[in-house]
Amino acid sequence: MGNKVCCKETKVDATKTMNERDYLIDILCSEKDITKNMCVALTEASNQKLNKEFKEIFDTVESLEREAYDLAWNNGWYSLEEAQTTKITEKQTSLQKKLDELSN
Repeated sequence: MGNKVCCKETKVDATKTMNERDYLIDILCSEKDITKNMCVALTEASNQKLNKEFKEIFDTVESLEREAYDLAWNNGWYSLEEAQTTKITEKQTSLQKKLDELSN
């Protein structure tokens, strides 16, 4: 349980000031928040022109978010946890039940 999946960690000095890892994780968190907020803006755009402009901004921000994630991942500064097979099966069953309910 709790098997982490990640790349080999690039070591950085632990100091009181922010290091490369701290900056990158901060940028990644900020980009995630901006992406979420842009989703709201996209769905609430009052006209097609505004929607198109928001979509262009969203695409740029999402691309930057992905780059930050890839950089953090490749440096071993971002990890995931491997899901247990039972949890995956439970989720699949739950989602299938919801889908079946919607199909009726």
